[in-house]
Amino acid sequence: MNATSFASPYLAVFPTPSQLPTSVLLTGVFVGLPIVVILLNALSQILLPVDPTLPPVAFHWIPYFGSAAQYGHDPINFFFKCREKYGDVFTFILFGRRMTVALGPKGNNFILGGRLSQVSAEEAYTVSISYYLAAKHIQNHALQNLTTPIFGKGVAYDVPNHVLMEQKRFVKVGLTIEHFRAYVPMIDKEVENFLNSSPMFKTYQSGKNEWGSFHSFKALSQITIFTASRTLQGEEVRRGLDASVADLYRDLDGGFTPINFLFPNLPLPSYYRRDRAHKKMSDFYVSVIQKRKAEGSE
Repeated sequence: MNATSFASPYLAVFPTPSQLPTSVLLTGVFVGLPIVVILLNALSQILLPVDPTLPPVAFHWIPYFGSAAQYGHDPINFFFKCREKYGDVFTFILFGRRMTVALGPKGNNFILGGRLSQVSAEEAYTVSISYYLAAKHIQNHALQNLTTPIFGKGVAYDVPNHVLMEQKRFVKVGLTIEHFRAYVPMIDKEVENFLNSSPMFKTYQSGKNEWGSFHSFKALSQITIFTASRTLQGEEVRRGLDASVADLYRDLDGGFTPINFLFPNLPLPSYYRRDRAHKKMSDFYVSVIQKRKAEGSE
């Protein structure tokens, strides 16, 4: 008698992996493997012991990608939420890099006054890139600074630390208490002129003793540029700037996004705007420098 005739009607025979179509196997791998990786990453953050001497790491689902989406969408809100959960000092993962944030007055003092052995802005802004030379099939490793397309070559974090310290000393001269006292009437005059001339304050200019409505971010951006250029760079620079410069700085600021950390140069509109703004601002300051050299002024 055939033994299969006594098999239960509720039993079924499932095919082995070798009997499944290749398309089904590939679909299972591509769908199942990422889920397994994500779950293992989440469990490792929950179950594995952490070093109590290090800042807490913000929870993230996807390894390597980390908190790039939350940070890129709204950095300020992301920092505030992490601060509520982890405190003033925490770390988050950004495209495989551990980025540590220090907030509050103490965090501000630590970042601005910390030693190079403790904090390094150069490392935070430097992007590691691996590429291949097609002709020789040799893999090379390069470091590209995220700030170079913004500020230019040979300045800020595009130079060795000792050169950066020299450049900071140039700026520090204008940030003394004595200079700040001298800046007050300049700032007052710039703000007053802005309120009396900007199209955003037509209601105020009408003499109705009302402010009306205005775009606060745009207004404050323009006021900041006008007051900073007048006090820190001189009246000559201030005369050469108008309200459109705020738009250029906004385009430059668009170069500090998570995608720029991963891909410093892409054929995208934001990259074109960044480079165009850099060229315009660079040409402006070069013309100022050349004029001062021609006149023999410092």
